[in-house]
Amino acid sequence: MGKSKVLLGTIISGLLLLAACGNEEKVSEPEVKDDPKPKTEEAKAVSAKEETSSAEEKSTSESSEILNPNIAAETEGNVEVVYTNKEPKFTHDMNGFKVSVDEYQIVKVTDMNEDSTIPFDDQIDGYVVSTKVTIENGTSKPMYYNNIHKIQLSNDLDYIPSDWKTFVPEDQQINKIKKNKDEISLFEAGEKVTGLMTFTLTNAEFDQLKTVKPKYIIEGDLADNDQFKNSNPQQSPAYDFIYSTEQGAQTASQPKFYQDRLTTDNMADKKMIFEKFGINETKQIDDVKVTLEGVQYTEVIPTAANVERFRNFGDSGVVALTVKLKIDNQSDAPVSIWNIGSKLRIDENRGTAFAEGMAEPQDPQEIASGQQGEKLHVFLFNKDEFEIFKKFDLEFGPFYGTDGKALFKGRTAAFTLPR
Repeated sequence: MGKSKVLLGTIISGLLLLAACGNEEKVSEPEVKDDPKPKTEEAKAVSAKEETSSAEEKSTSESSEILNPNIAAETEGNVEVVYTNKEPKFTHDMNGFKVSVDEYQIVKVTDMNEDSTIPFDDQIDGYVVSTKVTIENGTSKPMYYNNIHKIQLSNDLDYIPSDWKTFVPEDQQINKIKKNKDEISLFEAGEKVTGLMTFTLTNAEFDQLKTVKPKYIIEGDLADNDQFKNSNPQQSPAYDFIYSTEQGAQTASQPKFYQDRLTTDNMADKKMIFEKFGINETKQIDDVKVTLEGVQYTEVIPTAANVERFRNFGDSGVVALTVKLKIDNQSDAPVSIWNIGSKLRIDENRGTAFAEGMAEPQDPQEIASGQQGEKLHVFLFNKDEFEIFKKFDLEFGPFYGTDGKALFKGRTAAFTLPR
């Protein structure tokens, strides 16, 4: 069975607009962890290394144990364990509907039979990632879920898709061991299923892992109807996909960056300039509470596959400001969080920057009545201009309805950001 992979380049047009009004000076701005408790960079690095060391001990001690013996049985090839992660802690909790990756293993397969070569571009050697996945519907009603995972490479359109069937024994195929076998994506209230999934990689694709910062993503298209109406999809955090002990240690020692698309879609590498967590300043917009939780200022280094996205920036480089906000919607209707008209006032009257939507998470697009959610705003600057700026004031809002009209009488919330 073949697999579909899309390798397309996209160009972000109109990356960032800066407006000046009155006597404001126009500032040029071209196109384009979740919160831990505050720690010093040294403390975070030590803690991360300790966690990695513990995890690696578990992985190495049992590296010879085969998670998915069916690979050898079907391919008739030689199977060698490359890496085992016994506790990846990849989870996606969608208001009680939980998906988790409990374990995964990477194996190299050589000298396989010809019948098994299609997923490997007709080569007799390749790699297989097997993941042990648990799905539990902890909600009070049946829910439809497609259970799609991916290992993301150079950008959001370049990835290895999951497969629930290839090289998976029938008694471990999630779609077949469910109680409701005729409804392959329907999970009854309280139903819990554990099984295997696989990813197949050619030799070239496995080598590509070493040239990017691969991510593991659990998709979140979940709904209470088979037409997936009003599903408001959202994906899990983009977890670092570890493929070797050495790479795992390097990854663990790095700062934990906010999950904007610069990070999740591998648009760029980041170097931390300044961050502050636990700000927790709350403002009210009608029946919606907006809380400023933290900020990160990072130097942005475009990855090789995404240089074109940043073609209009100067030679000095790019700086990103990512603002993390919590939205508590206590109004009687959903509020959209993808088209908020926020502005960043620079040095009182130097200029105005607008949020770069293409660098912000695409999903979820709204927060339901009575629910809470997260909003990441991203602002991009030429590095040389950023260095002369002294003060940033965020004007958050207004919210807009589906008809394009401002909600709550166009009210906004003002925050002075740490700098």
